[in-house]
Amino acid sequence: MSLVVHRLREVGSTQDEARRLLESGRAGPGHVFVADEQSEGRGRFGREWLSPAGGLYATFLVKRCPSIALVSGVAVIRALARFDVAACLKWPNDLLVGEKKLAGILIETTRHVALVGVGVNLLDAPLQTATCVRAAGGTARRGELVVAIGEELRKPRDVRGLLTAYRGCLSTLGRVVRIALANGGTIEGTAVDIDADGRLLIETEMGRRTVSSGECVHLRV
Repeated sequence: MSLVVHRLREVGSTQDEARRLLESGRAGPGHVFVADEQSEGRGRFGREWLSPAGGLYATFLVKRCPSIALVSGVAVIRALARFDVAACLKWPNDLLVGEKKLAGILIETTRHVALVGVGVNLLDAPLQTATCVRAAGGTARRGELVVAIGEELRKPRDVRGLLTAYRGCLSTLGRVVRIALANGGTIEGTAVDIDADGRLLIETEMGRRTVSSGECVHLRV
């Protein structure tokens, strides 16, 4: 099945536009919404995602599955690799080159469909802590990268192979990390593995902890 691309000039958010057309029955799995700019782009935890012209801002509609977060991270990593960009994942789904952020993934779900939002810095990095495809030596144009991500998202993957692939992309393992939790607490320790659900296993002074969600920081120690 070929990708159905909705090209947009400027929107508040491709996530919102995709959800609007999904709920009206005018879009479904296999559709992708791509904007030149977003005025209200958002990342995880409702944070602002800077979306100036020249970046890739897209929302892919895919069939919902329990491992969609892992599928999405591996898909974007492999799509970028087609264009000579060697990125890695910071748990759960930030894409880095070195320690600088190249891209982010935001996943929202309905009962049957996942909205996989992908933001990639292509030509410029909007922050000093970020990088872009051009600076990383990549050759990707926006349209080519959209197609590549769409193809990777739709590839069938068995659970064992997916976990192996995700671990292989994850630069967090073996690092000392601090996780900021939604309740305001923090966990600090060494990231040692992920479980079958993609949760991060952290060895702390008080024993092993399992974290399903949070903001991960790689600590320099």
